[in-house]
This record gives sequence, C-alpha cells and structure tokens, in this order.
Amino acid sequence: MIKRADRLHSLMPLLALLAFCGVFLLSSVVIAAERTAQGGGAPVFLVLPFQINEGSSLTKAADELPVTLAEQLNSRGIQTVSPATMMRLLQEHKVTTLDTETVRKLARAAGATHGVYGNISQLGDTLSVDARLVSATGNEKPRPVYVEKHGISTSLNPAADELSSRLSNVFARKGSLAGVEVRGTRVLDPEVVLMRINTKKGDAIDSSAIDAEVKRVWELGYFSDVRVEIENRPQGPVLVYTVVEKPRIDSVSVEGSSEVSEEDILAALGSKAGAIVNDKLIAEDIQKIMEMYRKKGFFQASVTSQTHTRASGESAAVVFQVNEGKEMYIRGVKLTGVSQLKESDVRDEMLLSERGMISWITGTGVLKEELIERDTSAIANYYMNRGFMDVTVGAPNIEYKTDGIYITFPVTEGQRYTLGKVTFDGDLIAPEDQLKSMTELHKLAAKGDYFNLAVMQEDARKISDYYGDYGYAYAEVNPTPTKQGNTVDIAYNVLKKQKIHVRRVTVEGNTKTRDNVILREMRVTDGQQFDARKLRRSTERLNKLGYFETVETELVATESPDEADLKVKVKERPTGALMAGIGYSTFSKVGVTGTIMENNLWGKGYQVSLQAATSGRRDALTFSFTNPRWNDTPLSVGTDIYHWRDDYIDYRKRTTGGVLRFAYPLGEYTSLGWGYRADFYKLYDVEDDASKLIRDYATGDRISSVLFTRVVRDTTDQLRPTTGNIDKLGVEYGGGIIAGDDDFITVTAEHQTYYELMRNHVLHGRVKGSAIFTNGSDEVPVFERFWMGGMESVRGYDSRSIVPRDPETGDRIGGTRMAFANFEYIWTFSNEFGLNLVPFFDVGFNVDKDHDYNWSDEIKRSYGAELRWRSPMGDLRFAYGIPMDDNRNGKRDSGRFEFSMGRFF
Repeated sequence: MIKRADRLHSLMPLLALLAFCGVFLLSSVVIAAERTAQGGGAPVFLVLPFQINEGSSLTKAADELPVTLAEQLNSRGIQTVSPATMMRLLQEHKVTTLDTETVRKLARAAGATHGVYGNISQLGDTLSVDARLVSATGNEKPRPVYVEKHGISTSLNPAADELSSRLSNVFARKGSLAGVEVRGTRVLDPEVVLMRINTKKGDAIDSSAIDAEVKRVWELGYFSDVRVEIENRPQGPVLVYTVVEKPRIDSVSVEGSSEVSEEDILAALGSKAGAIVNDKLIAEDIQKIMEMYRKKGFFQASVTSQTHTRASGESAAVVFQVNEGKEMYIRGVKLTGVSQLKESDVRDEMLLSERGMISWITGTGVLKEELIERDTSAIANYYMNRGFMDVTVGAPNIEYKTDGIYITFPVTEGQRYTLGKVTFDGDLIAPEDQLKSMTELHKLAAKGDYFNLAVMQEDARKISDYYGDYGYAYAEVNPTPTKQGNTVDIAYNVLKKQKIHVRRVTVEGNTKTRDNVILREMRVTDGQQFDARKLRRSTERLNKLGYFETVETELVATESPDEADLKVKVKERPTGALMAGIGYSTFSKVGVTGTIMENNLWGKGYQVSLQAATSGRRDALTFSFTNPRWNDTPLSVGTDIYHWRDDYIDYRKRTTGGVLRFAYPLGEYTSLGWGYRADFYKLYDVEDDASKLIRDYATGDRISSVLFTRVVRDTTDQLRPTTGNIDKLGVEYGGGIIAGDDDFITVTAEHQTYYELMRNHVLHGRVKGSAIFTNGSDEVPVFERFWMGGMESVRGYDSRSIVPRDPETGDRIGGTRMAFANFEYIWTFSNEFGLNLVPFFDVGFNVDKDHDYNWSDEIKRSYGAELRWRSPMGDLRFAYGIPMDDNRNGKRDSGRFEFSMGRFF
C-alpha cells in the first residue's frame, strides 16, 4: 500500500498536467465555437426562402433564389449551408412563417453564423428585394439590405448578384480593407479617381460611404459607368472601382460664330483636344460662350453642343453650335412709382444705363445680372438715406424688344420719416451728451432733417470704435428705430461686454516680408489692453509701406474671456521692378529710362534702386539705398550716389555727388530728418552772352557742401492718400562754416491736405513756398535758385519758364523767392487700373528780390485737367494746362500738353 501510494504520488504532476491540457483544449474549442457563432471566425450563411408579396410570375423563380444567392455568396468567398440542409431544418422545426427569432434558431441549428431571409415585390418591370441579415447569436437587430432592379422580367439572377455583393460588403465591414484599386482608366490617371475616394487601406468598409464616393466619381463627368465591388483575396478584402471612360476628345470646333471669333471662343473653353469628354465641363463651356456674346450685346444668343463619337468608340469630336441672334443693348431704364423724389436723382445712383456714343469705352449699355441686383439695392439705399424707411424695390421687369432691352424697376416709396429723438442706453462709459456729439444723426435730428440709414450705421460704427479705444473690443451698438406718426426716434443700445487684453500678436500670409518688419509697425503689442485707435493706426502704417495688397486684422478668442490673440493677415504684392521705357516732357523732350528697384530687399524693408536716364537735356545715373529701421530701431539711414549731365539754355553742367541722410520719429506722425550733401561739379560751354551770375561759376571744378534738416508731419491714411495732411519745413545750409564754393541758406515750407468727399472722390490742395538767402557771399548760385513752370509747379507754362531774368542780358537766372499753390479734384474712375481724372487750378510766382518786379506781372495762373495712371511702368501723368496770364512778351500762350513719369506729389 505504501509503495502504491508512493507511485500514485509520483504520478500526480503528470496527471495535473494532463488535466490542465484537457481543460485548455476544451476551453479553446468552446471559445472557438463561440467566436464562430459571433462572427469572429469565417462567416457561414443560412439562406432561407423569400416571401413573395406581389407578382405570381415570380413563384417559380423565387424557389430558386436561395440556391442562386448561395452560389453567388460562395463565389465571393462566403460559405453557405447547403439547400438540402436548409429544407431539412425547415421540415424538422415545422416552420411555416419566418421571423427574426425563428431565423436565429435555424441558423444556430445549422451551425451558421448568420441567417438571411426577406421578401420580394414586383411592380411592372421593377423588382424589389428586401432582405434581412440576422446574427445567429446575441440580441442585435437584423441588418436590412435592400436591392431594386429595373427592366426585370422573371429572372432573379441580376438581383441575386447585387444582393450577394451587398451582403458580403455588410459582413466585410467587420474587417478592414487590404487595399483600394481603380480599373478601366485609359487616358486619365487612376489618381483622378482615387482623389475622390476617402476610403483608404485599413479602413472598415462602410457601404453608405462607398455609395457617396461612387456618386462623387460619377459627378466628375469623365465616365459612362462606375461600378464598385469587394474582392476577397488572401491578404484581405480589396475595394475595386471599375470605370468606363468616355471617349477622348480629338477635336473641338465652333460653328455659327461671326461676332465672336472662333479663336477667342476656343481659348476660353475648358474642353480641349486630348482630354476626356466631360458633359459637366461642356455645359460650363456653353455658359462661357453665352457670356461672351452677352458682353457684346447678343442676349438672344443660344449655344448647343454635339459629341460625335468615332467608329472605334475611343475618340470623339465636340462641336459647339452658336445661334447668335440679334445684337441687343439697353435702350431704356426707368422707374415706376417714383413721385416724392426726382427720378433723375435716383437714376444717378444706378450703374445700368442706356447705350451711348462712348459706351465702347465705358462699357455701359450692356445688361449684367450682377448690376441688376446692385442697382436694386442702390435704389433702396438711396430712399432709406432720405427718410423712406418702408421703401420696397421689386424685381425689375426686363423686356427684349426688336430695338433693344428695356428695364423697369418698380418702386413703392412708402411714408417719409423725419428724425425725432436720438438717445443712448445700456452700458454707457461716457455721458450721453458726449456720445451724441460724436454722431451725425443727432445733428440731423436737431435740424429736423429726414432719417438717414447710412448715417445711422456710420454713427453706430463710430460709437463702437470709441468703446474699442478703451479696450471693449467686442462692444455692440444696436440702433433701434421707433416710428411715431411720420417721425422716428432712434435709440442706440450699447453692450460693452468684457475688456480685452491682447495676449499675443501673430502674423499670417507673409511669404517674403519678415515678421519683425510687420510687427515693428504695430501700435498694439503683446500684453497691452486692446485699443481700436492704435489698431487703426497700425493698419495705416502697414498699408503705407507699400508691401501688401491687403492688410486685415482679426481678434481670435482664447480660453480666457478677457484675452484674445491679434492676428495680422497680409497679402504680399510685388515690391521689385525692372523697368525700361521711353518718355517725354516739355523740358527734357524725348528720353529713355531704365530702372532696377526693390522696396523690400530680402524681406527686411530695405529700399534700393539703380536708375539710368538719357534725353536731349539730361543724362543721369543714380543709386539709392535706404534702411528705414536701422537694427529695428526707429532710426532711418540712407544714401544717394549720382552722376548727372545737364544741358541748360546758357551752359552745361556735370555733377558727381552723394547724399547721406537720416531720419528719426518725434512722435506718431512727425519725424525729423537731417543729412549732408556734397556735389563736385563743373560748368562748361557757357555762352559768351550769359548772365554774369552764370559766368562767375565757369572757373574750373567746384564743390558744393550742404547740410540740411527737415521736419515732416504726415497724418495721411495710406500710400495714395484720401484724408489727412502733410506738412514740411526744411532748411539747407551751404558753404559758410562747412566750406565749399556755394554759400546760401534755403528755407522751404509746404502744406498738403486731402479731403474725401465720397469714395473715389478726393479734394487735394498743396501750398509750397521757398526763400534763398546769401551766406557770406554777395550772390547765391544760379543753380540753387528756384525755377518754376510745368508739371511740378504751375501747369500749362513751359518748364522753367516762370523765372526772373537778368535785366542786362535777359538770361534766366532763377528766383530767390517762390511760392505756388495747386488745387485738385481727384476722381478715381477705375481702381483696378489705377486711373484718375484730375481737374486742377494752379497759381504761383517766382521773383528775384535784388531786382525790381511787378506783382501783377509775376503771378501766373492756369487751369486744366490731368489723367493719372498707375501703370506697371510707374506713375504716368498726362496733363493739359491752359495759362490764364500773359508771358513775359505780353502774349497769352495757348494750352499746353505735358507728360511725365514718376511719383505723384
């Protein structure tokens, strides 16, 4: 017994190991069975009979559906229970009707993972199969799978094929894709299709997402058929898109066009030879052609297209057929219902107008849909700004008659309201009287004037900006009109919200300009309280740099309610230029210029230029460099180096020199400039009868040594100002204690003002005066004196013609006292091309204090008009001035045309 017990004890480890293995194997079998039943292993489908809802002709075919569907599923890699086993189970369980629980019980009995059942309906030639996929285990709801086929008679094979595809896709969603492929492309790159497909390798299969992707691929317009299926491969399911490309375009032609050339039409089309026929693109091309004809006044033009497929089916010819119709322009624009205002005044607000004599230049007389909507709003705004708060402007009636287009805008004016009380309530940070003083509407109300929508909105903006100046960046000002009879009271409700501090200032959109160049112009910086006034000034400074097409700012909320990030968004513009051209001015005659310039070198804001010019009067070579912010400090440093040859009437002058200049801000709008100029020059070819002032300087090489300083205050709003002032005061000191051959002191003062009447309409005035004094010598150099006349002073007179003369020789010797004024009306009639029409009036005088003069003879006046064009070659000016006073010979000169290239003053 002891020996047997010892033997059993020695076998215990082996028996325990065998028991553990047995339990492990049994557990593995159970787990495997459970995973198979739950869909974790290979799927097994039990396909059950489908119930027929309608259509007796389907009775026989319906009996074949389980067999056909099982075969289709098997071909897609999904195992099915045999039809014989299915029929045996139905008989054993005495099943007469199928429902979810019955199907689930039958699937478990068959050892299947899923059961499939459903019903069939037929209406005409449309067959509908509504199937249910039921899991053999669990309580999850059946998954519906629906198939509809058109043109079906009695065969269920097409429906069974699609149903098997959808069933396999539904099951495959539990796995992940091994890949996505495109088949059938010949000309197009498969990437064209793949770019429209969001489903990628490794994604779960989502039938709804795939359906949407098929639609997107179809909408490309390049395919006559798009199919998708899942192929089960050893590496896993692969999503395969099969496409059938439309024919390739081998030619595109236009028939019936005469008013618009075929070349112009073909150049505008998106359909090109070598591309795939695309019905969507062809439809867009038809609209393009029709728009080309509408711009020429052919509003009745119609365009159709035909695609002629070649016998091979691989290529096609696309033909656009044009029926031009009759040329039609706007012959009449009128308004109905206008009684309280002048129709002509309302018409002045509209852009749509009749065809006129110069319409080929202005482009008027052409019907444009965007102008219809624009003019409808313009009419309503015109009325709203004159008290008609209830005005309505209906959709215009457009009539196409034999002689042209007639447009009628129906207007219902409604009652006209005068202003009553203007009040403020809500979160007021200033006394109500102070807020009223900021508004124009309050002033209109005091005069008993009419309600004005534009003024009300502008006043709301002013109050909002005022609150922004004190940190309330999100302040809301909501004006509420209250009508009482024929008057209206306006209450401005203010919600100031939270004060905001700027956490961080960031820059976006700059591809060349460095961040520090932008940030150093900002007057709102990190950690400061938001200040709308400083932000507006920051935008002005950035615009005046000339580096950007647009400058926008945006407050971005942070997690803290009292903090925001300030984002500065800019769009760069080209700042460099390589220019060459031929110009003309009345003094220098025909000239050739060439310029290389860069105003934002290396994105650091450096300004550098090299300019060469030659003409009958002058040869010049000039190099300039400016660093506007030395080491990011406010100090500006620059230099100019030049070599000039000037041909004056009585002598010639050759000059080589240079300038070293500095500038430093004294405040936000004021700066102090100073520097030194040294000129090494020589006069030659001096006429024998020239003035003594000239002959005294014709004695070899000479040096002009000049110190200068200037104070400038500039409050203008942008590089091309519309508002603000420019004031300058400068002094030049030549010779004296700094040596040199030229002794003089010059004082110059200048004032300019800009006033915007309305958008694109600006009044500009300029007054400039200078005086030159002796500095130890008896005379001042003739070439440092003042010479007037022409584009930069009094237009209409010869350049350098308004000038004192030597009483003895009659030679022009320049003036020692000079002043002139320019008054201009600047109308920008094309912002896109930078075109300005500028009527002007000029007046000025230039005298020599050492010689007698008569004021009535010395004051010269002129008037005329100027065309300014900010062209790619630079700023071009074309002026025609008419003198109003006699010249020195006692005769009145006729009008004079002048041209110049350069920056406007």
